[in-house]
Amino acid sequence: MPKQRPAEGQLAFDLDAMIHEADVAAAPPWAGPAPLHFTVDYYSPADLTAAWDHWIFLHGHFDSHAKSHMWHPGTPIDPHGEANGHELVSFSVDLGCNRWKHEKGENGRPEPCACVGGLLDQAICEPCQWHVIGTEAEIIEAWHDHAWPGWRDLPVVPAHIEARNQGKWSKKALAWIRDNYPDAWQIEGAPLITDRGGVGTRHVPGYSPWGGFDISSTALDRASVTPPTGRRLPPIAGPLPAAARPSTGRSLAD
Repeated sequence: MPKQRPAEGQLAFDLDAMIHEADVAAAPPWAGPAPLHFTVDYYSPADLTAAWDHWIFLHGHFDSHAKSHMWHPGTPIDPHGEANGHELVSFSVDLGCNRWKHEKGENGRPEPCACVGGLLDQAICEPCQWHVIGTEAEIIEAWHDHAWPGWRDLPVVPAHIEARNQGKWSKKALAWIRDNYPDAWQIEGAPLITDRGGVGTRHVPGYSPWGGFDISSTALDRASVTPPTGRRLPPIAGPLPAAARPSTGRSLAD
C-alpha cells in the first residue's frame, strides 16, 4: 500500500476538523443537569461525566482540565467500589491560574487574574446524594465519617510492627489486628489505621486486610469535616460502644 503523502494527511485532518465544526454548530444547546463550568453543588457521577464529555466534544481534549475548570473523573481511589451500604466515586478539578491567558488577554493586553485556586477533589456517595470537596486526604476522611462512623476511634497499628512484607500483610501485623480490632470492624471494605509519618502518609485504597483503606494516623490530627447534608443509609458496623474500643485514636504501643 503506497504511503500517504503529507498533503493528503493534512487534507484528511482538515476535513475531520470541518466535520467536527459542523457537528458542533448543529448540536442543540446543552440541557444536562450539571453545568459546563465549575460548581460546588451536588450532581451524580453520571451527570458530571456527561457534562465533561460534552465540554470535550465542544472544545477538544487539549489542556481541557485547565481550560474548562470542570469536574472530571478522578483516579479511582476506592477499588472496593461499595462499602457498608455506601459508594465512593471521585472527581478532580483544576482551578489553577492560566497565566498565558492573562498575559495575552482578549485584546492582546494583560488582564488581572481572577483564578480561584489549584487542584481539588470531590467524593460522591450517590445512594445518599452526598458529596464533599477538598484535598484527596480530606475527602477520604470525610467519606469515612459518612460511611464508617466511628472509624476515628479504631486502634492504630503501631509503627514498630512491620505491617507489610513484599506487598502483603505480615503475620505479626495480622495477628495484632485480629487481637485488637473489634469483630464488628473486621468485615469486607472496612478501613484500618496505621501509625505513619513523614512523607508516607497517603490514605491507600484497598490496603486494609478487608479491602478498605489503610488510613494514615495523621488523619487523627485533623478535625472531622462536617460534610453537606444527605440521606444516610444505616451502617452495618456503626459506632462502637465505648467499652468495646481498645483505643481512642493513638497507638496501643504509646
